[in-house]
Amino acid sequence: MVLLLDTARADAFAPWGGSVPTPAMAELCGQGTAYRHAVAPAPWTLASTASIFSGVLPTEHGISGDSFSWTPGGPTSPARTIEQFGGAWLPDALSSRGYATWAASCNSWISPWAGFDRGFDRFAYLHDKARLPSGRGGRWLRAAARAAGVLDRGGRQCLREFHDLMRDLPDEPLFAFVNLMEVHSPYDPPWRFYPFAPWRRRRTRPLTTGTTRHVAFNAGAMTPPDGYVPTIRTLYRAAARYEDWLLGGFIRAIRSTGRPTVVVAVADHGENLGEHGMYNHNSSLHEPLLHVPLVVWGNRVDLAGGWEEEPVALTGLLQWILQVVDGGTAPLGPAGGPIVSEYESTVRHSGIPSEVADRIDTLDPALVPPLFQHPGVAIRRGSLKYQVVEEGGATLFDLASDPGEEHDLLPSRPKLAAGFEDAVQAWRARRTDLPRATGGEVAEDEIADHLRMLGYLE
Repeated sequence: MVLLLDTARADAFAPWGGSVPTPAMAELCGQGTAYRHAVAPAPWTLASTASIFSGVLPTEHGISGDSFSWTPGGPTSPARTIEQFGGAWLPDALSSRGYATWAASCNSWISPWAGFDRGFDRFAYLHDKARLPSGRGGRWLRAAARAAGVLDRGGRQCLREFHDLMRDLPDEPLFAFVNLMEVHSPYDPPWRFYPFAPWRRRRTRPLTTGTTRHVAFNAGAMTPPDGYVPTIRTLYRAAARYEDWLLGGFIRAIRSTGRPTVVVAVADHGENLGEHGMYNHNSSLHEPLLHVPLVVWGNRVDLAGGWEEEPVALTGLLQWILQVVDGGTAPLGPAGGPIVSEYESTVRHSGIPSEVADRIDTLDPALVPPLFQHPGVAIRRGSLKYQVVEEGGATLFDLASDPGEEHDLLPSRPKLAAGFEDAVQAWRARRTDLPRATGGEVAEDEIADHLRMLGYLE
């Protein structure tokens, strides 16, 4: 089973230094194999999840912001690129080995509309709107439920569906995939986990909604209000506590069956919470977006335990899962070469709101991140992290001594860049040959509504 904790940075959880208790994750790390430095291949869901499923980078599978277009009505679907991808694909590979395949996702980017039902026998798309009526009545019900703090991002419904699946499970082996969205913006956990007085919810929920807000913050077009950063960090941690509670529910459901089960708990990417003046998960390849939790745990399956300290790439999960299915037990090892993370730019990933686009030429160039308009790559060798942005320069950090990426080493040690040049040139060559498919279905109705709630549409 793969439990994908969408938008969960590593330090959302106590085992990676998080400041709130997350007992379910702590239990998994104590009993399984946990990875101190797991690195996401991309800073957002579509590209990173496709890399987990395919074992290759976004510039190799092409399933990223380069595989769809932004139209006045919303993004087109990337499904054609997924359909045309000819490499290994995790659900396909497990299905060919005799596994039943089941998925539940609370994210429109990971849905049948986006093409992620490929290889799954059953796919449940379970965002919040799917459980309430459409139209004006449904909108009022959702607004009331959110105000009361009883409506989540779909995680509770995923857990119920999973309980039903476990209860009725046949004898054949199963691959289950779940995408949970509880720490994705807007950070608005149910009342039991909400960290402030109940009357504040109406004021705090809008703080992390809408495309304009975060894109404008990151481009220097708007300034966050006083108290914004500590408030959103508190909300984010509270949402992580709720997601950990759900995680515990999945583990209890697995144990109740007594079936041998391997669980991979991992995030696709993290979240900026004011570090480097950045918010949400666009315009950046900083560690808050790339350093993610990863733990593998077995119920009645003998896996190696303890902490792995060397950096690992999420692109290695495909082959690790297949070797476990085929009878292997070796832990996911450190990357043999550099660990690469890629970003196609904010323009391609989430589009630019018109009120920001209209002002782009008037903004201070020093405040606009190069990744706002240009693609970039981050390359890690050991503790060194080298980042290059087309038309935006390069930086180099030693994460061992400078985990906050505050001190660029290139001005004083420019020769170190030579050790990364081969990987940079390989990235540029892949972008030149990038597989592209166009003409997908435009997001409409419930997909557009959900993307709007997630902050992709106004």
